Amino acid sequence: EGLDAIRRRVFERLKVIRVCTKAPGKEPDLSRPFVLPIGATVRDLAKHIHKDMPEKMKFARIWGAGKFDGQKVPRDYRLNDMDIIEIQV
Repeated sequence: EGLDAIRRRVFERLKVIRVCTKAPGKEPDLSRPFVLPIGATVRDLAKHIHKDMPEKMKFARIWGAGKFDGQKVPRDYRLNDMDIIEIQV
């Protein structure tokens, strides 16, 4: 009991967020999130995936708390913990 609370506190103390990705037309991969620093942007995630992706990406869509599912977001959008991102190249 309480492991979720401990896990959440560890991420808060480390000042990192988890971001999941999804391929267009497919379900998100929730099993292997990317771990990024708090304040990371869509561009940072794209660079983490592949060094050339930030320049090649056309746009990104987001699923997460307080967002419209599939809402388009700019490259400089700040990610939140457990956001799901679909990057279109």
